[in-house]
Amino acid sequence: MNRRDFLKVTAAGLAYATVMTNDLFGQVIREFGKISQAKGVIFVVGDGWPLGVMKMYDEFLKRKFRERSTLFDLIENYGAPVYLQNTSSLSSVVTDSAPASTAWATGSKTINRMLASLPDGRPLKTILELAKEKGMSIGCVTTTRITHATPAAWYSHNMNRDDEDNIALDILRLRLDVAMGGGQRHFDPAMRKDGRNLYQEFINAGYDVVKTRDELRRLAVSDKPILGVFNKSHLSYFVDRLNDSSLGNVQPTLAEMTMVALMKLARNPRGFVLQVEAGRIDHACHANDAYSAMMDCWEMDQALGVIFDFMRRNPDVLLIITSDHGNSGFGINGTGPEYNDATEALLKYENTASFEYMIRRMKGKSASEIKDIFEYYTKQPITDDEAQAIYNGLNASREYFENDFWYEPEATMGFILRKSKYRANVKTEKIEKPALLRRGNVGFTSTNHTAEDQLVVMFGGRGRYFRLTGMKSRLDNTDLYYVMTRYLGIKYENPKMTEDEARRYITALTPAEWRRHLELHIA
Repeated sequence: MNRRDFLKVTAAGLAYATVMTNDLFGQVIREFGKISQAKGVIFVVGDGWPLGVMKMYDEFLKRKFRERSTLFDLIENYGAPVYLQNTSSLSSVVTDSAPASTAWATGSKTINRMLASLPDGRPLKTILELAKEKGMSIGCVTTTRITHATPAAWYSHNMNRDDEDNIALDILRLRLDVAMGGGQRHFDPAMRKDGRNLYQEFINAGYDVVKTRDELRRLAVSDKPILGVFNKSHLSYFVDRLNDSSLGNVQPTLAEMTMVALMKLARNPRGFVLQVEAGRIDHACHANDAYSAMMDCWEMDQALGVIFDFMRRNPDVLLIITSDHGNSGFGINGTGPEYNDATEALLKYENTASFEYMIRRMKGKSASEIKDIFEYYTKQPITDDEAQAIYNGLNASREYFENDFWYEPEATMGFILRKSKYRANVKTEKIEKPALLRRGNVGFTSTNHTAEDQLVVMFGGRGRYFRLTGMKSRLDNTDLYYVMTRYLGIKYENPKMTEDEARRYITALTPAEWRRHLELHIA
């Protein structure tokens, strides 16, 4: 693959698909070659990243976009070992992102909603804090709010992941060298509850503060620490940034943020630690939005392309790629007689907008207008009854939540896009082709996190691949903390609690609190 063109989207042909101009990309590559050769760790998170999404984006890359997956290249052609990882928290077999990321950052488990703290309130020292004490540079970049759980667990000791106004202060407390993502509402005095102007506080502390893609490009070789916040809440889904220039012209790609972060952090001869999160894969799976999940997975793979280029020039770097948990039971289903329609059905997904984007345009509209909006952005004709179901999901209050489907009308939209209908042969009791109706074939079991083990891929460390002596094939999420600390020569053991000890601290949210959390999580 020509790395200068690795963001070229052949299906869309959009200007946004070029990460940077050739001149600036060339500048980045030249800078990568000059960097100090310091030891570092790059920890890439596909949040809520099911195996089914990986399969979907690999098929789309090969069959539609004519690209090669960096992730699969590392595994298949460079021998990067693959492990399984248990993800449970002290609360439950199903974790949320806060304790999962805490496990990576500290080597200790905690309960759901808590950041780098034990359930009794004792703070846990994080990998970023330990690296900072050694004089290393540290940073986080994400497509979610920079105050969201996965990055926050590496720099904040907060008992409630939703306390994002205060979590924003912890970036400055620890003085991250790079912090980039969304979340303007937690920095802007007009949006913060306390009216504090965190932008100015960061500027006063010596930071470059940037809010647009162009401003970030101009900071490519800045010597100052960087705070980049590019949207009020999370960054828009990748498919929306590709197809709406009003979003794409303002919000950078994960690859762009990763480029700038590496150029900044890797200049430190003492080394660096960088977390990179493709956080909206998780949100798309919550929304049962298969295409958006796949596209954000592709955006993560493009960031991996940048990292791979960097590591070819700076080999003393360990790359870890993983996910914190599964989500919603994303599954590509076999369809048609002998499953022969399965590939065709998968490739029928060709949305030009996320469910999130569509729903914003559906609010206040009639069922017939919703039908037009849905058909325009999905390229799938639907019935009046299906349009009414979307309208009802958007507008009707619910007395019950059945089978863990919380998000509506998203769950209804996801179900409509996978609908099929075949005629049955009464005599043979077999399916007859052709299909009477054949849309997509990605099904979901819920709109919630799931408990299946997650992949871990490791690469680098001054060798073709990295493997600790005696390392098990199935890991616990806490093991990755020790992988990082051993690689960086850090010795520190955080306190631990057992599930029995933690049980007394587990409290249930009220229905109103849980609803608010869900709205905060993906909205």
